[in-house]
Amino acid sequence: MHQEIKILISVLAKMKKGDTYQQHAHPYYQLNHIVRGSIEYTVGGRTFTAGVGDTILIPAHCDHSFIQIGDESVYYFEVKFSSLSKGVMEMCSDAGIFIQNDEFTGMLMKEIFDENSNSTPESEDIMVTYLYAILFKLTEKNRREKNTPSKYIEVSAYSAPVRDTIRFLEDNYKKHLSLDDIVAQTQLKKSYLCGLFKKETTVTIFECLMIIRVRKAVELLTYNPMPLAQVSKETGFVNITHFNRVFTKHVMIPPGQFRKYLKLQDLNLSDATLGRKVNHITAATLEGKKIDFLR
Repeated sequence: MHQEIKILISVLAKMKKGDTYQQHAHPYYQLNHIVRGSIEYTVGGRTFTAGVGDTILIPAHCDHSFIQIGDESVYYFEVKFSSLSKGVMEMCSDAGIFIQNDEFTGMLMKEIFDENSNSTPESEDIMVTYLYAILFKLTEKNRREKNTPSKYIEVSAYSAPVRDTIRFLEDNYKKHLSLDDIVAQTQLKKSYLCGLFKKETTVTIFECLMIIRVRKAVELLTYNPMPLAQVSKETGFVNITHFNRVFTKHVMIPPGQFRKYLKLQDLNLSDATLGRKVNHITAATLEGKKIDFLR
């Protein structure tokens, strides 16, 4: 397992007042932990101010810059490491970029630095073990959330930003959400999150939101006698015209006909009255299963 990570450098770095690292990217990960002073980081288009006890994990190939701020010099532990392992890359994605009040990482980064400064034949394995411990700790919350049931979309196969976005949509589908509202729940740049979401799920963020709204509408139409206009409002659609158009696109019959269909007979996905062969999203929606986007 240790061969999956290669530590490239481990140092206690210093930045004097006004020192700046201009925007750049590199093919390895960079893990920083602030020991003294403050640094303003811009990573993937998002800006953070990190102080004593905070940790920054900069992804590989990610544009970033940072500048010393305040009157005192900054000292920070820095570990640069590379990996081509899918598991390690997923861990780094799950860890996030900015972690505040992270005493555990600070303690182990000091151990890595000390081990590197007083090297023995076993040092490389020891340092990588410490680094794995850091990554496991930083991903603790997301690893547990992977096993937390989602409501409508199967999320276990996705990275943390995509999982969190889907869960945010599931919790807020009633609201009139803008893309900025959705992206604000993450630490990622809008273009990066949109690209990542589309790549992993095969649908856009707003397509996913519409699917969640339709799924909830199916539940209400099946189990609640409320008027269609109220169903439209309860599921976050702009108006009933928008609701009818989106619902028909995914379920292949308008919501009013869908409700009548349920009253007439038990739902049968292969029934010719549905008009055409259903896709996997429609099938999951109508059967009450979680949707697993095809990849």
